[in-house]
Amino acid sequence: MRKLIVLLGVALCVGSVLGQTKSAVPTKTEDVRAEFMNAKYWSKIGEQEDPLKGFTLYSRNLLPNPDGQIEFWVKIVPSNLEHFKKAYELDTNSAYILHYATVDCSKNFLLLERTGVYDSGNVRLGAGPPGLTPKSARDRVKPGSIGAEIFHSVCIKL
Repeated sequence: MRKLIVLLGVALCVGSVLGQTKSAVPTKTEDVRAEFMNAKYWSKIGEQEDPLKGFTLYSRNLLPNPDGQIEFWVKIVPSNLEHFKKAYELDTNSAYILHYATVDCSKNFLLLERTGVYDSGNVRLGAGPPGLTPKSARDRVKPGSIGAEIFHSVCIKL
């Protein structure tokens, strides 16, 4: 009888180990990044049509915070990559810029908390040059800037 109980216990353990699926294995960072960067999760919110510095804005997770400000990820994809890289002093491998932004439409300010420059393979190349982000944490929107287009797209167009 003891042998039968031990054998039954071993059978249950083996069965439970074999029954585990791959979903119990943690997801790789690359898989998470690829999922986040997938174009189907981004919505076009605006574009700047300057022939040299033009770009298209895409947003993801556009949500109001408790203070009435709007927080979201914004992806900036240049229309003319070579001219855009020169204008903003970007690395030669750069393909797009990703910002985590907070916009306060009533106070006319933009806060860029995180900035990253990425290549076409979604690999982060760094934070980019100082020209991509305001000098202070909360900057008033400056006409003609990337921030102005983000502000206009969120506060006026949407």
